[in-house]
Amino acid sequence: MWRATIAWLGWVLCVGLGCGPNPAAPGPTVPAEEFGEEEASVWMALVVERLEADRFSPPRASRVLGYSGVGIYEAVVYGSRDLETLSGRLNGLEALPAPDTRALDFPTVVHGTMGHLLPVLFAEEESRARIAEVLAEQVEAREAAGVSAEVLDRSYNRGVLLAEVIAGWAADDGYGLREQGLHSPPVGDHVWVPTSVENPGPMEPFWGTLRPFAMPGADACRPPEPVPFSVEPDSAFYQEAYEVWEVSQTLTADQEHIARFWADDPGETATPPGHWMALARQMAAERELNLAEAAELYALVGITAADAFISCWEEKYRSYLVRPVTYIREHIDPEWETLIGTPPFPEYTSGHSNISGASAKVLTALLGEFPFEDRTHEGRGLGIRRFESFEHAAQEAAISRLYGGIHYPMGIDHGLPQGECVAQFVVDLIR
Repeated sequence: MWRATIAWLGWVLCVGLGCGPNPAAPGPTVPAEEFGEEEASVWMALVVERLEADRFSPPRASRVLGYSGVGIYEAVVYGSRDLETLSGRLNGLEALPAPDTRALDFPTVVHGTMGHLLPVLFAEEESRARIAEVLAEQVEAREAAGVSAEVLDRSYNRGVLLAEVIAGWAADDGYGLREQGLHSPPVGDHVWVPTSVENPGPMEPFWGTLRPFAMPGADACRPPEPVPFSVEPDSAFYQEAYEVWEVSQTLTADQEHIARFWADDPGETATPPGHWMALARQMAAERELNLAEAAELYALVGITAADAFISCWEEKYRSYLVRPVTYIREHIDPEWETLIGTPPFPEYTSGHSNISGASAKVLTALLGEFPFEDRTHEGRGLGIRRFESFEHAAQEAAISRLYGGIHYPMGIDHGLPQGECVAQFVVDLIR
């Protein structure tokens, strides 16, 4: 309450005086809180759609979600009574240009920002055509809503400027340099090896070198070491693998459904980070958030996703641990098959557990705890799943990788708190 009150007083003063570091434009400007979530959600829906259509990998999807969320947030921040710019708080994001004192239409600022930022993040022509189509529809809708040509142009140009600045910031995060390094895998019996001829990998071995958004460094949430590798039947490592095999022998119909519901394979879905963003979009509509609240939700969920994958991939290619399917076939059951296809990168820790633990923590911090239905895959014939809280959903997403035969229990058990650690850095941005 105190934060909202202070922010409101500052907003009122700056409307009258044109002062302060985060002023809202005076005159006929309508605060962002007076608009609905749909002005932002239309763009996040498009992002999730194109992540699936363009077959983005989970790490690449997380990066797009991070920059998309920041773009929406910064487009409305100067029109909000509560929000504060993330410039100076996210790594490498310097001061963003403040608007002048003339009126702005903040939905149009969002549309201008996203319409020019997303083509930087999506290279496929079909995706760029869809972005242009949605941009034209949204700008026409604002014109039909009665926004004057002068305010419309000023707001749109403001969005274009923000998109250019954010795109420049994104260009310096190391993404363009990650494929220039020479990947030299370690040597040893514990080392991950490709598990598929069709998709051998390794996927994104240098992703952990990217600049994080909110974490001070990629290793800021490094998990405990995995148990020592061993092929002895009485060893802790053997027992980890044996549990994966043992669970696979007695899977129930519901456990199989859980494994498939949370699989979120690239090309078939928007991947695990896209699943959690789709869930955030569902919550924005169901909870009837306003534009400012939705912008904060999308920014923090997106930033969390991006940092969770940087943290997870830093550990994956540090420990470089062999997958259960390889170990089990060599030391327990040579004919064993996984329920879900094994992805092309090292095991430890579980990416699903990371992104789920992280996303659940941020969603809970912003929205609280309450029962809900996850309808992300309802149109794919996978139905819906019901949860008592976001944490409950995260725990199910994590254990789904044991049911699928993808991860050892330790990869799951240590992946969840690793993601929660990442989320804490993001939650601290709003405190």
